[in-house]
Amino acid sequence: MRLLIRALSLLLLLSSFAFAVASPAGKYVGTWTGAGGQGDFRIALAPGAAQGEWTAEVSFTLSGQEVKCKTAYIKIDGSKLEVAYDFSLGDLKARSTVVGQMNGNDLSGDYTTKGEDGSSVDAGTWKASLVK
Repeated sequence: MRLLIRALSLLLLLSSFAFAVASPAGKYVGTWTGAGGQGDFRIALAPGAAQGEWTAEVSFTLSGQEVKCKTAYIKIDGSKLEVAYDFSLGDLKARSTVVGQMNGNDLSGDYTTKGEDGSSVDAGTWKASLVK
């Protein structure tokens, strides 16, 4: 009987752990703030075609203008997230990299932006929440 109770307790513990490690999949909306200004930030995360792969769609606003981005890479490791994306603004071609943490339905962290020559363009923070 004790063995059965221990086995059921272990099973309950493992299933609770599975629910505690939430999937980051979904659409997130938030803001970014940096030396270059501030604006809206949107990121949609979805599982990729292969096991453990992810896709991301990113956009942000700058001075009220919507900027669409092309994802360069995405890494998700537990609650850690790193996404790099390319965009153009006039003659500027740049890559931003957001690094952050997932905490419940929220994502937040830092970002850096570099021009295509590798020069620093901007840096700051971002935060976004899951849209239900």
